[in-house]
Parts: sequence; C-alpha cells; structure tokens
Amino acid sequence: MASVVTFANKKGGSGKTSSVVNSGGVLGERGYKVLLVDLDPQAHLSFWSGVNTYNNYLSVYDALLGSCSGRDCLHKAEHGLYDVLPAATNFSMGLLRQLLDGDKPEGKLAKVLMEFKNEYDYILIDTPPTVAVLTLNALVAATHVMIPILLNFLAIEGLAQLTQSIYRINAGFNPDVRMTGIIANQYDIRSNHSKRVLKEIYENFGDDMVAPRIRNDIKIAEAPEYREPINVFAPRSRGNMDFNLLADFIEEKTAITGGEV
Repeated sequence: MASVVTFANKKGGSGKTSSVVNSGGVLGERGYKVLLVDLDPQAHLSFWSGVNTYNNYLSVYDALLGSCSGRDCLHKAEHGLYDVLPAATNFSMGLLRQLLDGDKPEGKLAKVLMEFKNEYDYILIDTPPTVAVLTLNALVAATHVMIPILLNFLAIEGLAQLTQSIYRINAGFNPDVRMTGIIANQYDIRSNHSKRVLKEIYENFGDDMVAPRIRNDIKIAEAPEYREPINVFAPRSRGNMDFNLLADFIEEKTAITGGEV
C-alpha cells in the first residue's frame, strides 16, 4: 500500500513543486514506484514533468469530477522515474462549483487514488496556495504531510495555522494523516536571519519534525527548463545531495525501505 505524502503550504513560492518533483525523482532512482499528483492549476509540476500544458488533455480535475478514471489521465515522464496525474491551466470557477457539488467533495481525490495505491510505493501530491478545496482533498487523501517553507518569521505563523488545519482534518476527516516534516527551502548558510528562523522552528516543533534543509542552488532553479528532476539534470550538485538527504528522511518517516512496501 502506497504512502501518500502531501506537500502543503498556504503561501505561494515556498518550494512545494520543487520538493515534490525532486523528491520523486530521487525516490524513483532508488527503485520505488512513484506517482506525482499535480493539484495546482498553474500546472508547473506537470510542465516540469514533460506535459505540454498548452494542449488539451485529460487532467486530474477530470478524474475528480468523474469524467474519466485516474488511469485515463496518467502521464509517464520521459526519464521514467515517476508517473504524473497532471493538472491543467483551464481550471475555472465553473469547475470549482462542480467539484463542490455532491456528497463529500473533500474525499474525491482519495477515491481517485484508490486505483493506484497497490501499484505505487509513493504518491506525492503538490497543492496550490489557493483553492482550499483542492488542498483539503490532498490532506484528506494523505497519510503524511510535508510542509516546505522559506525561512522568514512570517513562515512560523503560517506553520502554526497549517498545523491547526492538519489537526482538524485528522479529527474530522482522516484519522490516519500525520504531520511528518518541515522542509526549509532555499536555505542560505550565510544568512543569520535564516539561522534564527530555523532555530525558532526547532524550538517550537522539535528536532524530529525538521527535515534536512535544501540549500540555495542555481541548478535547482535551472532544472525545470530541461524538464528533469535535479538528480537527472545535475547529479553532482549540492541540490541533488540535499534532496537525497530529504529522500532519506521521507523513507524513514514512512517506514518504507529497500524499494518495497
């Protein structure tokens, strides 16, 4: 049975997409079967993974609305390290209203993912900073939640809010979901401010909840242009080193080892 890891943060630009793509690439390289789910209407993860987001195609939104199965919209990345359920940039208020219609709109993604849980070791979900019902679907479907952040003091306030949301979802919708780790993205080792914020996070959440930090690396920023995760694009980069450490953390937290469930 797959571990379903949702990467969530209410703030945009926190590194959710980069964390999902690059963690997925490393886990795929280790022999795991990995599925990435793009819920963000910007569809950056989908573009990064080789989907031509300017074309018409079946997307995860079609599957959520019951217009097709998840398998109908499955895209296989050219590098072969993971598969993708892509988003689409044509997500509209009309689609949002349809998604909210009917019984238990918060559980639609969990229902779509049921057909994949025995085929993959990891299902990693990228969420939008807006469209709360999509993020709610991602959290209801998840077994684990990773929170990527940029290191500023406003991020700590956002962490507190998101932690409360996860507790409410755990109590009301999904008793299996757990907050698993906080990922410090674009960490600047020369910045005293970054160090102070990271120290505050350690003090508030504990050592066990802080994932290995992801340092600033231009190679991470360049990788989407080539439609490759960092371990394919720049295997000798410090970015790849950091994402391998993050993959170690995810393996440990989800108790999957050796490429098998």
